[in-house]
Amino acid sequence: MSRAAAAHGLSQPAVSLTLRRLRGLTGDPLLVRGGGSLVRTERGEDVAVLIDRILSDVDHLVGRETDFDPFTSERHVRIVAATSLGPYLLPQLVKSLRAAAPNMVLEVSPMPSAAALDGLLESGEADLVLGHRELPGRDLRSEELMDCEVVCMVDRAHPAAGAGRISMAHYLRLEHLSPNPPHASMASPIDGRLAELGLARSIRAAVSEYALVPFILSQSDLVFTSARPFADYLARFGDFSVVGAPEEFGRMRFFMLWHERAHHSNFGAWLRRFVKDVLREAHVPPG
Repeated sequence: MSRAAAAHGLSQPAVSLTLRRLRGLTGDPLLVRGGGSLVRTERGEDVAVLIDRILSDVDHLVGRETDFDPFTSERHVRIVAATSLGPYLLPQLVKSLRAAAPNMVLEVSPMPSAAALDGLLESGEADLVLGHRELPGRDLRSEELMDCEVVCMVDRAHPAAGAGRISMAHYLRLEHLSPNPPHASMASPIDGRLAELGLARSIRAAVSEYALVPFILSQSDLVFTSARPFADYLARFGDFSVVGAPEEFGRMRFFMLWHERAHHSNFGAWLRRFVKDVLREAHVPPG
């Protein structure tokens, strides 16, 4: 308390009184003893992030935002990402963040419904969204990250293994593994496209963890459909074949989305550049 008071030109009792008021307002101790010093509670961490964002907005309003230094920043970065990005991109994202911003904390959350996603960005609970689709919203901004071929991944012993491309008629006769259950609130890009064509596939298993895909395919006759970079990456972990999906699927596009409130933020601009740089380092091809 004494050091905080000295840093801000206040008396120690004034800082203690302010802390008591904040505790009363939030209903949380905010700071507790741990390891011989005071540490933030989980609620304290959330409050600190929100205050940081409010102060950043105020600085923008009066044109005083200082240059953002990722190496010294202690921000809690929240990214919402499509499950397909998990095993391929996130290890590289964590590695690069540890080097560029060692004091930051990264939290990656799965994709919620479109309505919830809009709310997360608007409230600042999510800094960035990496997904398959753009969202309608007057206060949302987006940028296409990549455009990929759609392919099918099967066990090497599968009858479709080695084919150049599977026709739609053949595809619909096969049984499938999907990252989204048929009753999910947000359809996968594959099932969404099939619905546009008035078609549906036979999903026999659904798992939200892409890392499980190789283990399931190696012991089944199911077909997994995804973007080529991710299928090629997963195929390295077993004896699998990656073949072209029906042409009717077209290309699978990935977008980065953020809210207008973060568009002019130095931190937001840095985070978007950082994610694009990580994608390049991960050698994700354009198709």
